[in-house]
Amino acid sequence: MKNVAIIDSGSGGVNVLKILMKQCRGFNFLYFADNKYAPYGDKDTDFLNKRAVEIVSLLEKIFKPEIIIFACNTLTSVAIKNVRKMFPNIIFIGCEPAIKPACKEFNQEEVLLLATKVTIDNCQLIKKFPKVKKIVVPNLPKLIDENLFEVKNLSEYLQNQLEGINYSAIVLGCTHFEALRPVLADISKAKLFGSNMGIAKMLARYESKDEGNNCSFMVSGNEGELPKLFHYLLLE
Repeated sequence: MKNVAIIDSGSGGVNVLKILMKQCRGFNFLYFADNKYAPYGDKDTDFLNKRAVEIVSLLEKIFKPEIIIFACNTLTSVAIKNVRKMFPNIIFIGCEPAIKPACKEFNQEEVLLLATKVTIDNCQLIKKFPKVKKIVVPNLPKLIDENLFEVKNLSEYLQNQLEGINYSAIVLGCTHFEALRPVLADISKAKLFGSNMGIAKMLARYESKDEGNNCSFMVSGNEGELPKLFHYLLLE
């Protein structure tokens, strides 16, 4: 089995891990939840670059990953180029907003990107689609972590944030936002586009003949968050 580390702040990357556990075979997964510094979306780029190097260095010593997935649009947009240069023996898979498939199906003016400001400012892919509408919903990743099993509590808040914007498609530009699919389905008729299946397709290139997967968790900060994340992984 190949060792695969998945990194995110908080619960967002668990949405990625859920898909990988279903779609890919033969991997020993380690999910690193950097809760101590969650959410990444409100951190500056210098901090994110430094933190990415710290985590990768730690995982290289204790887990020896062959593949590391940045299950975070913000961390990918800021730090993945740097760690690829610093750790050439590790394969890095990043996470970018699913703007391309959305814009293949809809005009750019009909597409709304939900993302953090850091992602919008630093993701080069986003800059290639200048007519896509963009919105930063304040504190949304943090609110999702706080209401992980009761995301419908965010329905009114999200509806107010999206009021007055015309769109036919929503790109979930943060892995946390995958948790909002049922909420967005209730308040909008828009088609939703996420990145998780794209990550699964990239990882599937490295599948081995081993059947099944293993999975473990690490968390920075409060270890009491571990049962919550594991329970969320099992939640359909």
